[in-house]
This record gives sequence, structure tokens and C-alpha cells, in this order.
Amino acid sequence: MQKPHAGKVDYETAFKGFHYPISRAAIFSMGRDKGGVDREVAVILSRIPDRRYNNVDEVKEAVRGVYRSYGVADADLPV
Repeated sequence: MQKPHAGKVDYETAFKGFHYPISRAAIFSMGRDKGGVDREVAVILSRIPDRRYNNVDEVKEAVRGVYRSYGVADADLPV
């Protein structure tokens, strides 16, 4: 994967309104259903590990893990 085009603001928009704990399915559905969420954000959220997340920091770490699995350098991570 090249350097991500989705940025911090794109993820903040997607994460807004989440109630924790939250499942991956709920994260993906809520992020997608908000409308206006960057396509890359939706794809990355669909690929985070299937588990429950207790807070936004856990979700962000899962997102970082997906990007890292594609070879994105830490300096280029959007979250």
C-alpha cells in the first residue's frame, strides 16, 4: 500500500458517536452509515480484528495494525 490518503480528520469523523464497548461489526456499520466517510477508512475498518473494543485508543491501535500489515511506515500512519 502506498502512503494513506485518509487522514486524522477522516478517522475522527468515522469514530464520532461510537459508544464503547463496541464490536468490529458495529464500528464498520456505523462508520459506513454516517455517509461522507472516506472509502479508505471504510476498507480499513472492515479489516480490523473481529473483537470488542473498549475505547477509541483500542480502535486506533487496530487501525494502525492494519496499515502496518500493508507496509505503511509509522510516520505515515493517519491515526
